[in-house]
Amino acid sequence: MVAGAGCKLALSIAMNGTVLCMLYGSMMGDYNGLYLPMMIIGYVFSVPFFAITIRTSQKKGQKASFMRYISLALVMYVGVLVLMIMWKQGVPALNLSLYSNGRITINLYTVLFILFFGVGYGAYYATADMPIPMVADCADYETYRSGKFVPGIMGTLFSLVDKLVSSLSSTIVGIAVAMIGLKTLPGGDTEYAAGMKIVVIVLFCIIPMIAWAISLFAMKGYILTGDKMKQIQKVNAERLQALSEGKSVEEVMNNIK
Repeated sequence: MVAGAGCKLALSIAMNGTVLCMLYGSMMGDYNGLYLPMMIIGYVFSVPFFAITIRTSQKKGQKASFMRYISLALVMYVGVLVLMIMWKQGVPALNLSLYSNGRITINLYTVLFILFFGVGYGAYYATADMPIPMVADCADYETYRSGKFVPGIMGTLFSLVDKLVSSLSSTIVGIAVAMIGLKTLPGGDTEYAAGMKIVVIVLFCIIPMIAWAISLFAMKGYILTGDKMKQIQKVNAERLQALSEGKSVEEVMNNIK
């Protein structure tokens, strides 16, 4: 639940429209020329990660796949954070630039940002919903542990947390914007304001990185590895077969372990 909520919160805040308006519009000065291309780049990078995460999950389990690619996202966003700190208003070499006045204007800063952001976004976007199938694993584990069938309770709990986190992300962004003195949410043409750089760094980089770190720490206590789930599913299948043959729940739980 902690890992799922953390990743959901990171994705919701970092990709919030207001945050992206401040980043690409107010700071970089070209919202129309950067927003869509950068989103496309992020999705392009995420495609191979979807295939890789599925392959890793099949071989080593959901936990191994989740922790591996969240760790990669965390490392890549260290690079994004450094670039954001280096940004200076009005200095072309330290601003994102793709296309201007009919010609390509990509600089080293942009290349590095695309690399770090693309790999980091691809890795965490591919794993953002990975805790959802883990809910089914937890339900199977509870059946294995106690003999109780509780997928409805598990699903409802996860859904509640998911909705709370979705609401929390907008609140956090709104409070952050208010703290720098803006009375309305910034748009793509909003002028840069003092303190906006810090707000964007915190919302676009720091909060997601903290959320991933907490998720990795929480998942250390998650015991449902790939091998463990194979064992659980085998035992559950044998118990279900025994129950269908008329044996009692107590007898099945005591004899099939």
